[in-house]
Amino acid sequence: RHYPVMHYITTALLILLLNSSLSQEQPHPQLGFLSQLLKVNKKYIDVSTVYLLHHHRANDCLIEDWKPLDMPIVRSTDLSTFEIKENFNNFYIMAVVCISQYSDVELLNNLASAFNHLRQERIILWMQVKVTKKLMQEICTIVEKHQFDRILILETVSSGNASVKTYRLKPYPKPSFALVDDAFKQGDTFQVERVNFHGKEAIVLQSKDFVLQYNISYGPKRNFTINTDEDRQLVEFLLRRNLTLKLYQGNTHDHAMGHFDLQLSPRLVSIRDIEESANPFKIVSLIVLVPCGQERPIQDVFKQLQFDDWLLYIVPVYATFVTVEWLMHYTIYRVTGRAHRLNFLNPLVNLRAFAAILGMSFPLCRRWSFSLQQLFLVLSIFGFVFSNFFACKLSALLTKHTRYAQIQNFEQLRLSGLPVMIHRGLKNYLKRDIDRHFLKAILPNTVSLDVREQYSLLLSLNDSFAYIIFKDFAPMLDKYQKSLGRKVLCEARNLTVLSNLPQMFFLPPNSVYKWPLRKFVHWIYESGINLHWNKEMSHQIRMVFNMTAQSGVKQEAVPLSIEHFNWLWLLLFFGYGIALTVFLIELLLGFVRNWKEKQTL
Repeated sequence: RHYPVMHYITTALLILLLNSSLSQEQPHPQLGFLSQLLKVNKKYIDVSTVYLLHHHRANDCLIEDWKPLDMPIVRSTDLSTFEIKENFNNFYIMAVVCISQYSDVELLNNLASAFNHLRQERIILWMQVKVTKKLMQEICTIVEKHQFDRILILETVSSGNASVKTYRLKPYPKPSFALVDDAFKQGDTFQVERVNFHGKEAIVLQSKDFVLQYNISYGPKRNFTINTDEDRQLVEFLLRRNLTLKLYQGNTHDHAMGHFDLQLSPRLVSIRDIEESANPFKIVSLIVLVPCGQERPIQDVFKQLQFDDWLLYIVPVYATFVTVEWLMHYTIYRVTGRAHRLNFLNPLVNLRAFAAILGMSFPLCRRWSFSLQQLFLVLSIFGFVFSNFFACKLSALLTKHTRYAQIQNFEQLRLSGLPVMIHRGLKNYLKRDIDRHFLKAILPNTVSLDVREQYSLLLSLNDSFAYIIFKDFAPMLDKYQKSLGRKVLCEARNLTVLSNLPQMFFLPPNSVYKWPLRKFVHWIYESGINLHWNKEMSHQIRMVFNMTAQSGVKQEAVPLSIEHFNWLWLLLFFGYGIALTVFLIELLLGFVRNWKEKQTL
């Protein structure tokens, strides 16, 4: 019977211990301040995970005993190397860094590695040392290096006193800290103003690949040179957000690129670069422009009439008709006994037969027999069908000259052996971010050029090459060709290299301008201002390349003129020559016949 009593006593002791552990407050009053600060700031932006960082030799760090309720904690030391974003699916994370001695400031470098792509998240520096001016300056240097912008410093005076001094980072224009009187009455204690950078200097990298440049106003009595209408979005962002523009003056080669903050001229980005880019509205496609089908000369148009085939029909019909007519005349004259004179030259030039075959009218003779009339009726029907079919085909060909078929797909382009021009930056992108052998597989005969060299060939309308360009440039090139009255380069439906490629402003990793620039670009596209700027850009291009309708330029659709029918004059003279020859032969034969008659008399 003693077992139940001991069981009850043990249970009661466990309950008392559990209640005491649950009701026990934080062992240090400063940790209560930290818990209260976390609770207040969760009302404005949620905190899903807390990342605690301290030095591996720090044995007296108070935050080791901190256990915020309902909050997962990731504890780490300076010896750990991993990235939060690659291992945890949490965007609302807060870091608490314990600095128990002055050298622990270097933990901010470890935090920068762990917070890669999360540098603008909230950070608390738990200072168990005296915060001096020199220490703050050292912290500001590291903050500026790693692009941190939301930091609180909590200075604990002593372990037995609950007093905590709070300093908040003012990141712009230069990092500095300001004392916060009452952290619990400040609302969001970490709040940072990102709509006004207070004149912070932003280093802007200009694109080295450009087709044209023109100036826009930048502030009062100042101009700035841009290359595309998208560059104007970036310039406007600098003005609206009170940033001081400074052009990058260093080396522009990728392997030796120095630090810059923003880059003009959106570029194609890969999937791994989208995280550090702005402007998700710009989607482009790559197409191949090929020479249009060449216009057929008038000689080739008439060759399509296939005169050889027509002669295969006409000559047998004509020969058959004149032979049958000659036999019918000969038979009739022999049966009737009438005098007749049939010349062997009559079948060679039978004008009635020519008129009937060509669908023309011809005189009728009352003395014709019924059989001869039937023969001419059949020949007239043949001539009616033949002349109308020939006239329809001729008029269709002369209405608009058809072109030779242009290249329609990649297989035809490869078989043609036509060199394909592509600028070097785009070719490097395809090799680096798409597939190393992608371009060689579909277009083995590519030639890489500087972008200005490629567009110089394009604008000179050189049809000795094909060109890989962005699809949104094709309508502008069409307008340019129309202004010159020529159509030399054309698109094809089955010559799209790649579709739906993101083209964005590229920013360095962990840039503080990423989210402000994204929001600003969203606002630009939602308001439609970009369409207005695009029209201005088109106007500048027309002025630079003199894209105006020019008079006296050979137009694509040219009406028929007498020059197109020069060959008909030759045909007419040839016919007159034959007629003259036949006439002279007839005169000669008549002279010979008269001479023989005189000799017989």
